Amino acid sequence: MSPSLRYEVKMVAQAAFYSKLRMFMRIDQSALTTLYPARRIQSVYFDTWKNQALEENLAGISHREKVRLRWYGEDTRGVHGTLERKVRENMLGWKGLLDIPVDLDVEGVNRRDFANSLRPYLTEEWQDVLNKNLLPVQWIAYDREYYATDAGTGPIRITVDRQLRTCDQRMRRRLSSRFPSPTPDVMIVEAKCAEADYDELKKLMSRFPMQIDRCSKFVYASSPNDGATPSYIPL
Repeated sequence: MSPSLRYEVKMVAQAAFYSKLRMFMRIDQSALTTLYPARRIQSVYFDTWKNQALEENLAGISHREKVRLRWYGEDTRGVHGTLERKVRENMLGWKGLLDIPVDLDVEGVNRRDFANSLRPYLTEEWQDVLNKNLLPVQWIAYDREYYATDAGTGPIRITVDRQLRTCDQRMRRRLSSRFPSPTPDVMIVEAKCAEADYDELKKLMSRFPMQIDRCSKFVYASSPNDGATPSYIPL
């Protein structure tokens, strides 16, 4: 899990402003272009029974870590997932990835059994990452669009996430996506670049019609009242 550091900057607005955001992206001088087809992303996030990852995020601790299993598409059984350890150090971040070589059932599986089913595939360096104190706590799904600057060849990547759906698992014995939590109807924009391209990213973000803010889907899911305040996008 050797880190590849990159800057990550987030902005959030009400989803109703999506058409205005797309208009801005079409006319901006950065020549933002669709990089990949949009797709549905699903993740099961892990935390301790004391909500350690959540509390560290709410406290604004500069070094924060989240562990999740991520897969693509609408399926909830027989999915091919990747374990991710997402590390943030202020505005810099990196991810460690571990492919799970078997298809997994998620819906209806006992939470502790689900965590234990992943452990036979952990490498030595992942043993402490997915330790025995971690259990599934949130199931989060959303639609993601992918863009890049300079007609797709530039150094800045932009993602736009919408149709956010969160399902709290903390009081459940078995994993379930049937009962969504009340979550604000927002869209989340994230800009990413290597350290060397941060000045260019700042210039682009200064033109965006949204405010830079800390914004975590995990926080929206776990403690909606502590989520970021969406920006208003003017006409």
